[in-house]
Amino acid sequence: MARHPYEEPSGGSDNKPRYTGVSDLDDLLQDTVSAASGIGAGVLAGLSEVLGQVGDAIHAARHTDDALPFAQWKRRLDRRLQNGRQSSALAVAITGWVLAGCFGIAAIVMWALAAVGPEALGVTREEFLVFLILMACFTLMTVGFGIMGGIGVRRYRYFNRLRRYLRVARDWVCDTNGLARDSAVQKSQVQKDLLQAVAGGDLPNARLQEDGTLYLDLNHIAPPTQAPEEPAPAAEPVDDLAKFAREGTAFLDYLRGSQGRLGSDADAELTRMQNICAAILAFVRSHPGQLPRVQRFRSYYLPTTRKLLDTAQGLGSAQVPHAREIRRDITGILHTLNQAYEKLYDTLLQEVSLDVSTEIDTLEAMLRQDGLTHDFEMDFKNG
Repeated sequence: MARHPYEEPSGGSDNKPRYTGVSDLDDLLQDTVSAASGIGAGVLAGLSEVLGQVGDAIHAARHTDDALPFAQWKRRLDRRLQNGRQSSALAVAITGWVLAGCFGIAAIVMWALAAVGPEALGVTREEFLVFLILMACFTLMTVGFGIMGGIGVRRYRYFNRLRRYLRVARDWVCDTNGLARDSAVQKSQVQKDLLQAVAGGDLPNARLQEDGTLYLDLNHIAPPTQAPEEPAPAAEPVDDLAKFAREGTAFLDYLRGSQGRLGSDADAELTRMQNICAAILAFVRSHPGQLPRVQRFRSYYLPTTRKLLDTAQGLGSAQVPHAREIRRDITGILHTLNQAYEKLYDTLLQEVSLDVSTEIDTLEAMLRQDGLTHDFEMDFKNG
């Protein structure tokens, strides 16, 4: 007959009762945790090796993309998405689900033991607390790794859709309606994926217009070729002041064209920027000697401002969280830039103000010296 866990051994009654079930349970738990840790470490090590190889491949091919034709370019980008980011998402999903399964089994065991109670297990209540603590820990780890696996699956499906859009694309410029039709994906999902890809850099150098036009790579889009014409006579060299005036006029036109695309707050800042920049341009045109003082304004601040506005307008009118955050940040920096431009204009006026004051003082002194001034107040009293 089987011996009860608390049955006395045959050696005598002086020996204390010995419980063998706890030892077996500890061994089971240790084996479960060791197996889960080993699986997770192996998967993560494989993921690290894959990412390293993909990074080397991308680095080696980075300098040759600009010269590729469209078909070869999109195949290369498709491989990068598959072997790099989609593979990473798959590894995250596998790791999350495997560890969630392992810790889930351990959590189920702990739940079962907790439901039995300390009396049935033959342990004290202090010892029984160990099962409750392990039950809570394993449950939380199961939920956490389950969320990790869900995120990995979601990212994997997202990159799978991006690769499908690439495969049906026929040229550097695409229409979202055509992509949705050819890829058999809903238009709303296509627009959401493309906005996320442009904002997150998954489609490098891409831009999505408000009308649904997608430019896959702006570096490859050249202006349309024209029929050869007779060579035009050489233009006269343009001096630096005229060139600055032309650049400033183009920037003001760009600011006017950006109105109504980024929201009412941005429109107010764009109007303010247009006014202050026009004042700076007019000042430099009237005072050519001040041109060197606006060199950084000309060569850095204006191009950088335009680049930020291009980024914001490339997001279209979508209201996804990342797009709203980018538009909010760019609107904030517009306010800071306007303050800087107004300070620059005030600094330019300071030197001119000193010159004007000096000229006025000199003019008044010469008028008095030549007897050409009158005391109009005294003349009024005498009259």
